[in-house]
Amino acid sequence: MGTLGTLLQERRDAIAQRWVECALEAYSEEASKLFDAQKDPFANPVGATLRKGTTGILETLLDGGSQEALHQHLAEIIKVRAVQQFPASQAVGFVIRLKDVARSEMGEAAGDAELAPEWAELDRQIDEIALAAFDVFVECREQVFELRMSEVKRQVSWVIGKLNDQATDPEHSDRPGLRSTTGVNERRKSLR
Repeated sequence: MGTLGTLLQERRDAIAQRWVECALEAYSEEASKLFDAQKDPFANPVGATLRKGTTGILETLLDGGSQEALHQHLAEIIKVRAVQQFPASQAVGFVIRLKDVARSEMGEAAGDAELAPEWAELDRQIDEIALAAFDVFVECREQVFELRMSEVKRQVSWVIGKLNDQATDPEHSDRPGLRSTTGVNERRKSLR
């Protein structure tokens, strides 16, 4: 029997397909079927991103690729999940599922005592990938939060600007509550 790495390479495509199916379980049954069935990346960007990212992660893991490549593949998937408001456990949980997928695809080799140290090393590497995925998820969520805060600030600033414009417009000066702009200007400064 060959090394675990060789055996995993032989089953790479089957492992990749099963792993995508596991990752799609985070979505509703209807969405999952759509993402899995539609292969066109323009008609199905979520499914295409998931397939490309998981395949890239698996190849990087099996071929000993760089951390930079691994981070790039993780980011492809996690960015989508962060925007979709997945909880962290669902957003990155698919990485941990790779352990089960690999073992189920390897059959008897999963229980081979001679391969136990290699399985332990594979598990450790997958755990490291999961931690990296969590870091990417946190970064993406922070960016989403910052974008939302910027949009809220922009909208509030626009509303205050309109109120100030109306307050200084002689045509609207007889409207109650718009004669003095002091309070509005103070609120505008505090929002910046």
